Amino acid sequence: MDRLEEIAKNLDSNDKLSKFRDKFILPQDKIYLDGNSLGVLAKDVINEINYTIKEEWGNNLISSWNKSWIKLPRMISQKLASIIKSKKDEVYVGSSTSINLFKLIKSILQSNKSIKNISTDNLNFPSDKYICELIAKDFKIDFNFLDYGSDLMADIEQLKEFIKEKRGIIVLSHVAFKSSYRYPIKEISKFCKDNNTIVIWDLSHSIGAVDINMGLNQVDYAIGCTYKYLNGGPGSPAFIYVREQELRKLKSPLRGWFSHEKPFEYSNEYNESNSIEKFSNGTPHILSLSTLKTSLDITIEATTEELNIKSAKLFDYFVSIYIGKLKKLNFKLLTPMDMSNRGSHIAISHKEAWRISKCLINPIDNDKLSIIIDFRPNNIIRIALTPLYTSFEDIYLISKRLINIVNEEEYRQKDYSMEGVT
Repeated sequence: MDRLEEIAKNLDSNDKLSKFRDKFILPQDKIYLDGNSLGVLAKDVINEINYTIKEEWGNNLISSWNKSWIKLPRMISQKLASIIKSKKDEVYVGSSTSINLFKLIKSILQSNKSIKNISTDNLNFPSDKYICELIAKDFKIDFNFLDYGSDLMADIEQLKEFIKEKRGIIVLSHVAFKSSYRYPIKEISKFCKDNNTIVIWDLSHSIGAVDINMGLNQVDYAIGCTYKYLNGGPGSPAFIYVREQELRKLKSPLRGWFSHEKPFEYSNEYNESNSIEKFSNGTPHILSLSTLKTSLDITIEATTEELNIKSAKLFDYFVSIYIGKLKKLNFKLLTPMDMSNRGSHIAISHKEAWRISKCLINPIDNDKLSIIIDFRPNNIIRIALTPLYTSFEDIYLISKRLINIVNEEEYRQKDYSMEGVT
């Protein structure tokens, strides 16, 4: 056992969160370091979903609506509210992130006709930009795009000048999906309020791994997904957060059965709910919501404070290897070193990043473990630090493989073709 492996084992033996690893189904033939794209399956979710299918749907059928399903969206929303430290009636869970962003922006514009700008930046996920562009076109207002160039971190002073020039609505990703750069959410939220701008935060790449306090950070609006660090499963429903004081001003742009004040009166007159439920539309997706009952409880039990601490320790351990070995092999660390300025994944670049990624996922030698990461253009390898189940030994093993792939030029045996999801 070399010194770095010994350090990893010691860190794992002293890890306060190590017990949570056993709550998940982790593949025996691979190391999974892609939890920032899709979290792994919690063991108890299988029992939960089986109960929903076999008992609630299979045996109880329509009676399950009254017994449990009607209450399910609210129950899940309140669990999410506790994770982001908001009031329980400020979160709605349902639909996708893009649909929720669309509904939120449009409802804000309908309540404030003086807004003339919608903006975002090049650190945001592209689908957020698509939504902003579409709504700007529909409302015949300006869409603005702040491009920091090749730098994968924000220039805060440049951002502030941009906000002052383009007052209106700005959509920002709390953690940048490529570099893991994290915005100073409290500072930017306050600056926007002081400069007549509404900021909507996309929490998709931070919730469940970064400690978030909506009240303390003065956040009024946010959206995000639940299938990454919250382990809700592929396509699990997204959420909308609206601060209580702002909620009264908004009307949802989509009228639906479940957004009605009294949906089961079947009235031909639409009376919108006064609560966060106004952002609900059609029938809740019960099977997808059911996975979150268990997976969110795991995050709540672990606490985001402890998850944040472990994420920092995992990063620091990787950096010790990076400085000593990986940097010499022409890897470049793109993620900020300062804990307060980063999320919970590591971004490294290398001119052979794509072929190195292929070696990690599908080793030439079948005796070597497959290590699942993901690749992002240009030449970025993303390594998720999912504190609930990522071990220090996992970080040791991927670092060792990166060193061997480059030293042995294993990547030369892979081509540059790209297929499917990366």
